[in-house]
Amino acid sequence: MKKIFLIIFLGTLLFPSISSAGSYIADGNDVCYEGLVPCGKEVYVGGIWEEGKCTAGTPTFIQCQFCHFFVMLDEIIDFVLFKLVPPIAILMLVIGGAMFMVASFSEWGGPVTLSQAKKLITSVVIGLIIIFASWLIINLFFQVFGVAQWTGLQQGWFRIDCPIELPNL
Repeated sequence: MKKIFLIIFLGTLLFPSISSAGSYIADGNDVCYEGLVPCGKEVYVGGIWEEGKCTAGTPTFIQCQFCHFFVMLDEIIDFVLFKLVPPIAILMLVIGGAMFMVASFSEWGGPVTLSQAKKLITSVVIGLIIIFASWLIINLFFQVFGVAQWTGLQQGWFRIDCPIELPNL
């Protein structure tokens, strides 16, 4: 199991194109960029993502500021939650199902393998519930207490507005 996780993790590092896209709001404008770091390079102000590329918009050089750290952290979390967790969960469910079938229908397996398969499938399902339900619980908590009204987070607590000044376009 450890080898499978290592292969998947290293595979995502070797193919950074699957994680190299992002956008944020700066000074009321949408900013899209390529790569993990959202600053210190040319970004596209007013750009949109089409077919995996940032198109349109005005190319502008943006200096790094403190808020870009949070933009990068948000992109890392989004990458892990929406691009890394689902394939790993599917792979682990397939492995658990294969272990379950081998243990159930042949003499190769036994009670140990059957219990390991059940444990693996149960752990994957519980892990997915914890990961994705946490976002729902936080969102519900913020809506119940009206956080958007007294903090100015009308677009949502999950959307980062980087308060920087863009150069004149």
